Amino acid sequence: MKKLDLHGLTLEEAFDEFTDFIYEAYKNNFSKVEIVTGKSGQIRKEFPYWSENNHQVRSIEISWHGGSFIVKLQKKY
Repeated sequence: MKKLDLHGLTLEEAFDEFTDFIYEAYKNNFSKVEIVTGKSGQIRKEFPYWSENNHQVRSIEISWHGGSFIVKLQKKY
């Protein structure tokens, strides 16, 4: 599974990386990806809002360890 780690980035940098990563994954027909946010912090708090407002994201779920999200992508037509 393709993975993006957002540790060490500012909130703005993380948002830009997330947006670009999701677009590329969608464009390349990935069905799901993993986004590492860490278990706390501002990126972790904001991430669900970013996902809700991204048209390529179908759903998100927290990974078993809580430090990342599994993002399911819309199907490309």
